[in-house]
Amino acid sequence: MADTGDYLEVYKRFFDDFAATINPDDQLPVKVAGYYLCDTELVGEIVDWTLQYLNQKNCPPSLVAPITRIVIEEIKSICKGQPSAFRTQDNSYQPLKLMQAVTRKVNEVCLRYRDNGCMSTLPPPTPGPPISTCAIKNVRRRMEDRHVIIEDFHGVFNIEDRNPASYYAVFDGHAGTDAAVYSVSHLHQFLAESSYYPTDPEKALKDAFFRTDSLFIEKSTKEQLRSGTTAVCALLRPKEKKLYVAWLGDSQALLVCEGKAVQVVNPHKPDRQDERQRIEDMGGCVIYWGSWRVNGQLAVSRAIGDADYKPYVTAEPDVRAVDLTGNEDFLVLACDGLWDFVTEEEAVAAVYDQVRQNPG
Repeated sequence: MADTGDYLEVYKRFFDDFAATINPDDQLPVKVAGYYLCDTELVGEIVDWTLQYLNQKNCPPSLVAPITRIVIEEIKSICKGQPSAFRTQDNSYQPLKLMQAVTRKVNEVCLRYRDNGCMSTLPPPTPGPPISTCAIKNVRRRMEDRHVIIEDFHGVFNIEDRNPASYYAVFDGHAGTDAAVYSVSHLHQFLAESSYYPTDPEKALKDAFFRTDSLFIEKSTKEQLRSGTTAVCALLRPKEKKLYVAWLGDSQALLVCEGKAVQVVNPHKPDRQDERQRIEDMGGCVIYWGSWRVNGQLAVSRAIGDADYKPYVTAEPDVRAVDLTGNEDFLVLACDGLWDFVTEEEAVAAVYDQVRQNPG
């Protein structure tokens, strides 16, 4: 770990650079959803916008959690003290106005910490695994996939637990972006808020998936949204030597240990015998149309959203708990956009090649 002077110098450079690059006239500094928000969804959106904004500014990972936590508390206080500031006549939040308030608050908090006395109260960096991300639209008209990384999950949500946790997720949207956008903002929120967390992560993950789906379906009915998304998320709790992976649909998670790859996920596809039987028992059908599809249309059998295909396309995830031995090299989370064209062996080789070329 760097000494005090070293990490405070890193923090100072970040806050100075942040101050130099603020554009107060930018009305859309981050991506914002097109649907209205309710009180239940407030925290998830604050976290999403804050993470987007800080990532744009190359914020040191150790600063993300304390800054985000302050922004959550102060925005919630503003919303409580000025209940009509961001709301519509039906008491929903206007996402654009709320997002602008959040990014202004991030600016305010970061400028506040330029003071050396305030800066010295911030936590020092803690070692964590290196992380790499990549998102490519390919031939689609719009990018419908989303991903999120929260390195200090407990810190962001102020969860009192001595064991650290980090959260990673990939959402592969279809028929639009709304389900993926909603899930990337709220699944981790509902995981943190679950009554089962942190004592029973497996139940908490299932609870979070069901709650995300239920609220998105409700929103879909109200605002005429039609999209869906597959999901794969990983919750890493290193001190407990546990990795929890939860998934819906055909995104996958590859865990590599000493050169050997283990596929953690069994994808939910309509041609899987148990999935097909479940769908047919409920009165649905699986038809081949280029590939096996639910009711002849949807190529995955489990997803968040897809209101027109309920109850056949369920949001019940599979969850797998993996005991970690310390011999693990890396984990790859990716949607079918990767796995349809790259074999597991090729993916593993590509990561090892990059590590060899960039050992730092």
